[in-house]
Amino acid sequence: MTLFLFEAMDAHGKKHKGELDVASERLARAQLKGNGWVVRKLTTLSEPIVDRSRSDAGVRKGAKLSITETSQFLQQLSILVQAGMPLAQALDTIVEGFEQRKSKRVIVALRQCVLEGGSLSQGLRQQGFEEVICNMVAAGEETGQLDQVASRLAELFERRQQLDQDLLSATLYPALILTAGVGVMMFLLAVVVPQIVTVFERTGGELPLLTQVVLGMSKFVQHDALWMILTLVMVIVLYRLAMRSDDVHFRRDQLLLRIPAVSTLLVRMDMARFSRTLGMLLTGGVPVLAAMHIAVQSLSMRPIQAIAMDGRELLREGESLAHALKAGGYIPHMALRMIAVGEQSGRLDQMLLQIAENYERESTRAMKRLLTILEPTLVIIMAALVGLLAMAILLPIVEMNQLVH
Repeated sequence: MTLFLFEAMDAHGKKHKGELDVASERLARAQLKGNGWVVRKLTTLSEPIVDRSRSDAGVRKGAKLSITETSQFLQQLSILVQAGMPLAQALDTIVEGFEQRKSKRVIVALRQCVLEGGSLSQGLRQQGFEEVICNMVAAGEETGQLDQVASRLAELFERRQQLDQDLLSATLYPALILTAGVGVMMFLLAVVVPQIVTVFERTGGELPLLTQVVLGMSKFVQHDALWMILTLVMVIVLYRLAMRSDDVHFRRDQLLLRIPAVSTLLVRMDMARFSRTLGMLLTGGVPVLAAMHIAVQSLSMRPIQAIAMDGRELLREGESLAHALKAGGYIPHMALRMIAVGEQSGRLDQMLLQIAENYERESTRAMKRLLTILEPTLVIIMAALVGLLAMAILLPIVEMNQLVH
């Protein structure tokens, strides 16, 4: 089956657009002609699958699904396969639940790969899915536990999305407060302060020191606002360019990991992602070295990522995972103890998932505590700055009344 996009015109000259899911272009044209429509345009939404004999460097990367869509896809795949539905038919059912054309194109390409005799994991690699998905699905296909693997992967992406949403919630409200406060101050400096001060200067009185300082800031905002905005844009662009350098990115992360409260939060979030990814891979039957290679990519902080990569090499040489991750001092002691216990008891995968559970809860609590402190602090700072501007405006008015008396 192939997904086609069509444009046609009926006998009354009315245009019709839509999608058809049929086996060939000939059947698509026949179906449209049967409706009494004249085909104006007919294109396929699915692209040809790349030859699977090529190397990974030559594999085509298709349009990717979002985290939410990936979780939805995996959850539906788990349910349909567990119900006994053939894989190609399951993919055919899943594609109907997606509304975005790019998302449908990805699922249709997966279905075509399966229909051509390839495995689902091969199709996932061709469409640019994450390695953790491709490797776990490959292991699930080999062991006949594809439904369980898909369910675990759906849980993994749901937890990852929840952490991202918690982080967004923790930063969005303070950012809104800061933006609103800065907007109010800029309005007062650019509009209100000059008018009040102009009236007072006509009386010939001397302006208070606070008003003179605010007036200087007001003149800067009025005359150099464009340069200020351009400078801000340049700083953002230069920062993004600098982050492309591995060395600069590494040093930035090192600096973040030295800030007490922020460091604790970032380490816990990284440990939650790393532990859950590694635990899921080991549970799915992926070899430990391959699982470590994939799990390292889930780490966002470069110093912790470097420790995990060095740990993988030590693991290859026969060291225990707990000892391999001990260097650097970033990995929490409790996590190392739990990993060591898991290795000794032969339940490392379950212990890693337990570590992920603990650090996900702690990360959520830490973000809420940080938000509880940050919100009133920003409100107080904004109130103090607006209060200073108000004083700078009111002081000349008070002195003007004294001169009148």
